[in-house]
Amino acid sequence: MNGTVYIVGLGPGRAGLITPEALAVIQKVPTAIGQPECFNLIEELVNGKEIIFERQSPLEVSRLAVEKALSGKDVAVVSSGDPGTFAIASTFLGYIKENHISLNARVIPGLNLAGYAASLMGAPLGNDWASITLTDQGTPWNVTRRRLEAAAEADFVIVIYNPVGKLGQSRLKETFSVISGLRTAETPVGLVSHAASPDEKIVLTTVKAMEGVIVPTDTLVIIGNSQSYVADGKFNTPRFYKKGTGY
Repeated sequence: MNGTVYIVGLGPGRAGLITPEALAVIQKVPTAIGQPECFNLIEELVNGKEIIFERQSPLEVSRLAVEKALSGKDVAVVSSGDPGTFAIASTFLGYIKENHISLNARVIPGLNLAGYAASLMGAPLGNDWASITLTDQGTPWNVTRRRLEAAAEADFVIVIYNPVGKLGQSRLKETFSVISGLRTAETPVGLVSHAASPDEKIVLTTVKAMEGVIVPTDTLVIIGNSQSYVADGKFNTPRFYKKGTGY
Protein backbone atom coordinates (compact mmCIF):
# COMPACT_ATOMS: atom_id res chain seq x y z
CA MET A 1 0.00 0.00 0.00
CA ASN A 2 1.35 3.43 -0.95
CA GLY A 3 2.02 6.09 1.62
CA THR A 4 0.70 9.66 1.60
CA VAL A 5 2.71 12.71 0.65
CA TYR A 6 1.90 15.70 2.85
CA ILE A 7 3.12 19.02 1.44
CA VAL A 8 3.39 21.09 4.59
CA GLY A 9 3.67 24.85 4.98
CA LEU A 10 5.70 26.09 7.95
CA GLY A 11 4.73 29.75 7.69
CA PRO A 12 7.04 32.73 7.25
CA GLY A 13 9.88 31.63 9.51
CA ARG A 14 9.02 31.53 13.21
CA ALA A 15 8.03 28.39 15.09
CA GLY A 16 5.07 30.07 16.78
CA LEU A 17 3.51 30.74 13.38
CA ILE A 18 3.31 27.06 12.36
CA THR A 19 -0.29 25.83 12.38
CA PRO A 20 -1.44 23.01 14.70
CA GLU A 21 -2.38 20.92 11.65
CA ALA A 22 1.13 21.24 10.20
CA LEU A 23 2.69 20.32 13.55
CA ALA A 24 0.44 17.26 13.86
CA VAL A 25 1.39 16.01 10.40
CA ILE A 26 5.11 16.45 11.03
CA GLN A 27 4.82 14.59 14.32
CA LYS A 28 3.11 11.56 12.80
CA VAL A 29 5.10 10.93 9.61
CA PRO A 30 8.28 8.81 9.70
CA THR A 31 10.04 10.78 6.93
CA ALA A 32 10.47 14.49 6.19
CA ILE A 33 12.10 16.18 3.20
CA GLY A 34 12.95 19.86 2.75
CA GLN A 35 15.53 22.60 2.56
CA PRO A 36 18.00 22.79 5.49
CA GLU A 37 16.63 26.06 6.91
CA CYS A 38 13.15 24.57 7.27
CA PHE A 39 14.38 21.99 9.76
CA ASN A 40 15.70 24.70 12.07
CA LEU A 41 12.05 25.44 12.91
CA ILE A 42 11.02 21.84 13.59
CA GLU A 43 14.23 20.28 14.91
CA GLU A 44 12.60 18.82 18.03
CA LEU A 45 9.70 17.36 16.04
CA VAL A 46 11.90 15.39 13.66
CA ASN A 47 14.24 13.81 16.20
CA GLY A 48 14.43 10.10 15.45
CA LYS A 49 12.81 10.44 12.03
CA GLU A 50 14.35 9.93 8.61
CA ILE A 51 15.10 13.44 7.39
CA ILE A 52 16.43 14.45 3.99
CA PHE A 53 17.60 18.03 4.02
CA GLU A 54 20.22 18.39 1.33
CA ARG A 55 19.71 21.48 -0.85
CA GLN A 56 17.89 20.09 -3.87
CA SER A 57 15.67 21.33 -6.68
CA PRO A 58 11.88 21.12 -6.28
CA LEU A 59 11.80 18.40 -8.94
CA GLU A 60 14.35 16.32 -7.05
CA VAL A 61 12.42 16.79 -3.81
CA SER A 62 9.27 15.66 -5.63
CA ARG A 63 11.05 12.57 -6.97
CA LEU A 64 12.31 11.62 -3.52
CA ALA A 65 8.88 12.12 -1.93
CA VAL A 66 7.24 9.91 -4.56
CA GLU A 67 9.93 7.24 -4.06
CA LYS A 68 9.26 7.17 -0.31
CA ALA A 69 5.47 7.11 -0.76
CA LEU A 70 5.58 4.30 -3.31
CA SER A 71 7.64 2.26 -0.83
CA GLY A 72 4.74 2.54 1.62
CA LYS A 73 5.93 5.43 3.81
CA ASP A 74 4.03 8.57 4.71
CA VAL A 75 6.27 11.55 4.04
CA ALA A 76 6.14 15.28 4.76
CA VAL A 77 7.63 17.71 2.24
CA VAL A 78 8.17 20.84 4.33
CA SER A 79 8.20 24.30 2.83
CA SER A 80 8.41 27.82 4.18
CA GLY A 81 5.31 30.00 3.89
CA ASP A 82 2.31 28.41 2.25
CA PRO A 83 3.27 25.49 -0.02
CA GLY A 84 0.60 26.39 -2.55
CA THR A 85 1.72 30.01 -2.99
CA PHE A 86 4.70 30.32 -5.36
CA ALA A 87 6.09 27.16 -3.74
CA ILE A 88 6.53 23.42 -4.07
CA ALA A 89 2.93 22.12 -4.06
CA SER A 90 2.37 23.15 -7.69
CA THR A 91 5.66 21.57 -8.77
CA PHE A 92 4.87 18.33 -6.95
CA LEU A 93 1.37 18.00 -8.40
CA GLY A 94 2.76 18.74 -11.85
CA TYR A 95 5.47 16.12 -11.37
CA ILE A 96 3.07 13.30 -10.52
CA LYS A 97 0.75 14.28 -13.40
CA GLU A 98 3.53 14.38 -15.98
CA ASN A 99 4.92 11.05 -14.78
CA HIS A 100 1.48 9.37 -14.60
CA ILE A 101 1.90 8.56 -10.91
CA SER A 102 -1.17 7.91 -8.79
CA LEU A 103 -0.82 8.39 -5.05
CA ASN A 104 -2.48 10.25 -2.21
CA ALA A 105 -1.18 13.81 -1.78
CA ARG A 106 -2.41 16.44 0.66
CA VAL A 107 -1.46 20.10 0.83
CA ILE A 108 -1.30 21.38 4.41
CA PRO A 109 -1.55 25.18 4.32
CA GLY A 110 0.77 27.57 6.09
CA LEU A 111 0.56 31.27 6.87
CA ASN A 112 1.67 32.90 3.64
CA LEU A 113 4.17 35.73 3.53
CA ALA A 114 1.69 38.22 2.08
CA GLY A 115 -0.70 37.84 5.01
CA TYR A 116 2.08 37.99 7.57
CA ALA A 117 3.74 41.04 6.00
CA ALA A 118 0.41 42.82 5.63
CA SER A 119 -0.29 42.36 9.35
CA LEU A 120 2.97 44.13 10.20
CA MET A 121 2.03 47.11 8.04
CA GLY A 122 -1.62 47.44 9.04
CA ALA A 123 -4.32 46.28 6.61
CA PRO A 124 -3.04 46.98 3.09
CA LEU A 125 -4.89 43.94 1.70
CA GLY A 126 -8.28 45.13 2.95
CA ASN A 127 -9.70 45.15 -0.55
CA ASP A 128 -9.07 43.40 -3.87
CA TRP A 129 -5.46 42.52 -4.52
CA ALA A 130 -3.26 40.67 -7.00
CA SER A 131 -0.08 38.73 -6.29
CA ILE A 132 2.79 38.56 -8.79
CA THR A 133 6.26 37.02 -8.58
CA LEU A 134 9.13 38.65 -10.46
CA THR A 135 11.56 35.72 -10.50
CA ASP A 136 9.53 33.12 -12.35
CA GLN A 137 12.04 32.13 -15.04
CA GLY A 138 9.40 29.96 -16.71
CA THR A 139 7.18 32.96 -17.44
CA PRO A 140 8.43 35.38 -20.13
CA TRP A 141 8.98 38.88 -18.78
CA ASN A 142 6.58 40.38 -21.32
CA VAL A 143 3.81 38.18 -19.86
CA THR A 144 4.64 39.23 -16.30
CA ARG A 145 4.75 42.88 -17.38
CA ARG A 146 1.29 42.59 -18.99
CA ARG A 147 -0.05 41.13 -15.74
CA LEU A 148 1.44 44.04 -13.79
CA GLU A 149 -0.08 46.54 -16.18
CA ALA A 150 -3.49 44.85 -16.02
CA ALA A 151 -3.46 44.73 -12.21
CA ALA A 152 -2.40 48.37 -11.97
CA GLU A 153 -4.96 49.56 -14.52
CA ALA A 154 -7.70 47.67 -12.64
CA ASP A 155 -6.63 49.42 -9.41
CA PHE A 156 -5.72 46.27 -7.51
CA VAL A 157 -3.40 46.44 -4.55
CA ILE A 158 -0.35 44.58 -5.87
CA VAL A 159 1.78 42.16 -3.85
CA ILE A 160 5.23 41.53 -5.30
CA TYR A 161 6.88 38.27 -4.30
CA ASN A 162 10.57 37.66 -5.05
CA PRO A 163 11.37 41.20 -6.24
CA VAL A 164 15.08 40.39 -6.54
CA GLY A 165 16.42 37.22 -8.15
CA LYS A 166 19.11 36.07 -10.52
CA LEU A 167 18.49 39.14 -12.65
CA GLY A 168 19.12 41.52 -9.75
CA GLN A 169 17.06 44.67 -9.29
CA SER A 170 16.17 45.16 -12.97
CA ARG A 171 12.67 43.67 -12.88
CA LEU A 172 11.73 45.57 -9.73
CA LYS A 173 12.95 48.79 -11.35
CA GLU A 174 10.83 48.09 -14.43
CA THR A 175 7.88 47.18 -12.21
CA PHE A 176 7.93 50.62 -10.64
CA SER A 177 8.34 52.19 -14.06
CA VAL A 178 5.02 50.54 -14.96
CA ILE A 179 3.38 51.44 -11.64
CA SER A 180 4.49 55.09 -11.67
CA GLY A 181 2.54 55.65 -14.88
CA LEU A 182 -0.66 54.28 -13.33
CA ARG A 183 -0.47 55.38 -9.69
CA THR A 184 0.05 58.75 -8.03
CA ALA A 185 3.51 59.52 -6.69
CA GLU A 186 2.22 59.38 -3.10
CA THR A 187 0.63 55.92 -3.39
CA PRO A 188 1.79 53.96 -0.33
CA VAL A 189 4.30 51.13 -0.68
CA GLY A 190 5.23 48.72 2.09
CA LEU A 191 8.29 46.48 2.26
CA VAL A 192 9.05 43.66 4.69
CA SER A 193 12.54 42.20 4.58
CA HIS A 194 13.83 39.11 6.42
CA ALA A 195 10.32 38.35 7.68
CA ALA A 196 9.85 36.61 11.02
CA SER A 197 13.59 36.69 11.77
CA PRO A 198 15.69 38.75 14.20
CA ASP A 199 16.62 40.96 11.24
CA GLU A 200 13.02 41.66 10.23
CA LYS A 201 12.56 45.17 8.85
CA ILE A 202 9.39 47.04 7.87
CA VAL A 203 9.49 50.13 5.65
CA LEU A 204 6.53 52.30 4.62
CA THR A 205 7.27 54.57 1.69
CA THR A 206 5.71 55.79 -1.58
CA VAL A 207 5.84 54.98 -5.28
CA LYS A 208 7.93 58.09 -5.95
CA ALA A 209 10.39 57.29 -3.15
CA MET A 210 10.99 53.82 -4.60
CA GLU A 211 12.94 55.30 -7.51
CA GLY A 212 16.48 53.96 -7.26
CA VAL A 213 15.85 52.04 -4.03
CA ILE A 214 17.86 48.80 -3.64
CA VAL A 215 15.93 46.16 -1.72
CA PRO A 216 17.30 43.03 -0.03
CA THR A 217 16.70 39.70 -1.76
CA ASP A 218 14.42 38.42 1.00
CA THR A 219 11.75 41.12 0.65
CA LEU A 220 8.03 41.29 -0.04
CA VAL A 221 6.56 44.48 -1.53
CA ILE A 222 2.96 45.70 -1.27
CA ILE A 223 1.83 48.56 -3.52
CA GLY A 224 -1.41 50.31 -2.57
CA ASN A 225 -4.34 51.18 -4.81
CA SER A 226 -5.92 54.60 -5.43
CA GLN A 227 -7.70 54.51 -2.05
CA SER A 228 -4.85 53.21 0.10
CA TYR A 229 -3.33 55.51 2.69
CA VAL A 230 -0.96 55.59 5.66
CA ALA A 231 -2.21 57.09 8.93
CA ASP A 232 -0.54 56.87 12.34
CA GLY A 233 2.07 54.58 10.84
CA LYS A 234 -0.50 52.06 9.52
CA PHE A 235 -0.94 51.22 5.84
CA ASN A 236 -4.63 50.67 5.09
CA THR A 237 -6.73 49.89 2.03
CA PRO A 238 -10.36 50.61 2.99
CA ARG A 239 -13.19 48.17 2.61
CA PHE A 240 -16.32 50.25 2.92
CA TYR A 241 -19.14 49.11 5.16
CA LYS A 242 -22.69 50.28 4.49
CA LYS A 243 -25.06 50.17 7.47
CA GLY A 244 -27.94 47.79 6.83
CA THR A 245 -26.21 46.20 3.85
CA GLY A 246 -22.76 45.20 5.06
CA TYR A 247 -19.64 44.94 2.94
